[in-house]
Amino acid sequence: MNRPLQRWAAAAAAGLTLASAAMAADPPAVPVRSGGVSVDEFAELNRQASAYSLKLILAAKGSGAYLADVDVVVRELPSRSVVLEHRSEGPLVLASLPPGRYEVAATYGQVRPGALKTQTRTVSISPSALAQRVMYFDTGDEVSAGSPPEFNTR
Repeated sequence: MNRPLQRWAAAAAAGLTLASAAMAADPPAVPVRSGGVSVDEFAELNRQASAYSLKLILAAKGSGAYLADVDVVVRELPSRSVVLEHRSEGPLVLASLPPGRYEVAATYGQVRPGALKTQTRTVSISPSALAQRVMYFDTGDEVSAGSPPEFNTR
């Protein structure tokens, strides 16, 4: 085999090895949906929530204003292996996790100086019930607008 062809073959093999390693590092596919910026979209996602095992609502502390662009990471417990990484497209996040215990960490970058950017909750997923959590972030907007809508989806 001539040298240029050998170099090309070696580079291709190295690229495949790196691509395989990167794919192995990706968390397994967990069906996830987020949104709810508009009232209609929020209502539609709420109607679909019973098809999922986890429902998160992301809101501002004090005002209850809904948040988007929140980074959500879900880790299986006790192994702490990442099973889901998702940037929310709105205040409502729905995920289909298998039964088990999980740590849910949500990070929002636009908090008040000195406030926690990451909120963490432990959640148990059962085969028969929708697990629900609200995660509040201190954005500095303290005008009370009440609580987020009820979780009742059935």
